[in-house]
Amino acid sequence: MMTETIDPDRQVSSFVEETLAFAPVFEEFGIDYCCGGDVPLAVACEAADADIDAVQARLREVQENADDESFEWDSLAELSDHIVSAHHDRLREELPTLEALVHKVTKVHSEDHPELESVEREFVALAEEMQTHIVEEEEDLFPIARKIDDGESLTDDETRTIEREIEGFEDDHEATAERLERLADLTNGYAVPEGACASYRSMIERLEELERDTHLHVHKENNVLFPAVESAFDADA
Repeated sequence: MMTETIDPDRQVSSFVEETLAFAPVFEEFGIDYCCGGDVPLAVACEAADADIDAVQARLREVQENADDESFEWDSLAELSDHIVSAHHDRLREELPTLEALVHKVTKVHSEDHPELESVEREFVALAEEMQTHIVEEEEDLFPIARKIDDGESLTDDETRTIEREIEGFEDDHEATAERLERLADLTNGYAVPEGACASYRSMIERLEELERDTHLHVHKENNVLFPAVESAFDADA
């Protein structure tokens, strides 16, 4: 990859669109590149209380050493299918087993760690909301994206659906981000307590991985899929 200047005025989300390898850097510094990725790097660093020089240095390091992992797609259908296979299917597999683990850890350890009861409540609500959300996307939005790909005319109801559903999905993403932030706070930044058993440790690690994967998932929708659908619809209108 050709090394370029890390422009502080460049929109944060565009870095991850260039290469997915930048995403872990933003995670490292607590910088929102998905729901709040439409701001300049300098502004995002200030919001996250992150030293911009350190962030730029890490981004340059990744830029110099990472393979080209740009997120490329040829059609709205391909992009939708990728999101389903890379993220939705993973959630369908991960959420039920992680929920069972959260219940188990809470039952065993909540006496010594009372915050686990709040972790349990937040996670159960999060899992339910995420499972509903991905079904709605697959049933309401993704078929319309494929229809646009095929050059088919949209019905008036489908036209209204695009505008309504995308706004609603973005609101859902904001709510998900807030729940994940509360989970991070409740677990002290996904810190594993001293003397934690293997199940407790696994729960913390999987919660943190869920947050990281969800950030990438939301980025692909908010900053890539939704604008592409809207742009294709506007061009066809």
